[in-house]
Amino acid sequence: MSQVATVPAERVFRRHPLRIALGALMLSAVLSTAALFIIPGFLPRTMNISTRGRIVLVAAIVLTIAVWVGAFWLRNIRVIVRSGTVDIGRPGGMQTYARDTTAFRSKVTEHRTNGLRTGTTRALVVWTDGRETVIDLPGFSRTVFNELMAELAPIAQPPAADPVAAARERAKLPTTFRLDSSGERRIGRGFLITAIVLFAMTLGVTLLVLTPGFLDGDLSALVLLIPFAGIAAIGFAIGAAQRYRAVRRTPAQIVVGPHGLRMGEEDHPYSLLARIWLTPPAYPVHRIRLDKRGGRAITCILGSTRVTMTPTYEEFVLALRSETAGLPGLVSLDLE
Repeated sequence: MSQVATVPAERVFRRHPLRIALGALMLSAVLSTAALFIIPGFLPRTMNISTRGRIVLVAAIVLTIAVWVGAFWLRNIRVIVRSGTVDIGRPGGMQTYARDTTAFRSKVTEHRTNGLRTGTTRALVVWTDGRETVIDLPGFSRTVFNELMAELAPIAQPPAADPVAAARERAKLPTTFRLDSSGERRIGRGFLITAIVLFAMTLGVTLLVLTPGFLDGDLSALVLLIPFAGIAAIGFAIGAAQRYRAVRRTPAQIVVGPHGLRMGEEDHPYSLLARIWLTPPAYPVHRIRLDKRGGRAITCILGSTRVTMTPTYEEFVLALRSETAGLPGLVSLDLE
């Protein structure tokens, strides 16, 4: 389902209308149901049932209208990108910015509750006339926001004024990068050993419980270990699988060449790639995603607290930008 509409000389970025409608439908249903159970508690008990029903119905209708108006107007922010201008706002209230005098950057905020990710908000930071404005983009998906920022703030290097000087600068950059995922292997091995021990403990206690007369003895309380040890074993097994999956997604070596990337033992010519997505260097986890022409995508981990790259990831980004300077739009930032 595409969320980016393209027309001649302009691109329109917005939430997909179907997603807006589904969200409004669910929220209005929840609020109407809540009104059905909550509002009658505040009405006089002497009021007859028909009057109560009309009040609840009117409240549900008002809430539904408010939700749909808010979804399709108040929160229906769109960004229209043209060659010389950028229009941002909702229908009837668009603000126009000149591209040659305006700088754009992204602002992504990840929300967590008790360590669990609960959502992400995305905003566009506009700098013009010496003033910074933060424009929230509610409902923009990661894909749409990435495409928007690739259009407004591309990371491709501008064409070199002096090709010879550019070639000399490019020659100073490293081309071979090695990755060490031993940290992931070590943690995965620890999780796997722990899971095996817990599974063995669960099996052993289960066999003891099946022994005649065990439940009548002093050690009968050991039966409580079965569910806890079993659940813990499954959790550690899942953790081990995730760690080993991360190891498989981490190539031992990457070579950045003038015609393509070599990741591990596999070559990826630039001509066969539709887009190369890189996470910003400031992110705690560094990933690269290769979108191949024809559909299939490949994602690899290039850095984390347990995966290190030598030389650094920042140098890798510089080297890739330099080698793809003649292919504008190929390399973009993946703003997760």
